[in-house]
Order: sequence, then C-alpha cells, then structure tokens
Amino acid sequence: MQAEQKETFEQILFSYVEMCYLVALALTRDPDDARCLTREVLVDTWLLNACVYNKRIIKQKLLTTLRTKFKEGYSPPKCGARRCTALTYIR
Repeated sequence: MQAEQKETFEQILFSYVEMCYLVALALTRDPDDARCLTREVLVDTWLLNACVYNKRIIKQKLLTTLRTKFKEGYSPPKCGARRCTALTYIR
C-alpha cells in the first residue's frame, strides 16, 4: 500500500513540473532562474511526500512554496544554471 501511495505521489508531482516552471518563469522572468527555483520547489515538496497525499494539496503546496520563495527574495545558487541540469528539458 505504501509503495502505491509513493508512486501516485510521484506521478502527481511530476505532472506539475511544467506548471511550476511557467509560474517561476513569470515570477523571475529569467529561464535559468526559473529552472533553479522550480527545482528547489519540487525538491522541497518531494521531501514532504509523507505528509501530502492528494492532488489538490500537492498543487497548493507547490504554488505556495513558489510564491513564498520568490517573495523572500529568491536568488539562484551562485554556481549558476549548471546546478539545475535536472530540469533542462523544460522550455
């Protein structure tokens, strides 16, 4: 049962990757910064997977985290976009 929940969580989370990137791009107006911000938000949400079970809560958590990180003065990692290669396929 737990393996099924984890797989479902992963499917839901990955279904929101493009949405997160587009929101991050609208906020940062820079593709590299948007990829890094998206990556950070997805990792944060991934780490909370034990607490998040339904699709609505995952989407809400992603959008809230994006907004919060940006409002707090998000700045990308100093090493640049190379650190964010996991999301390079997003355009």
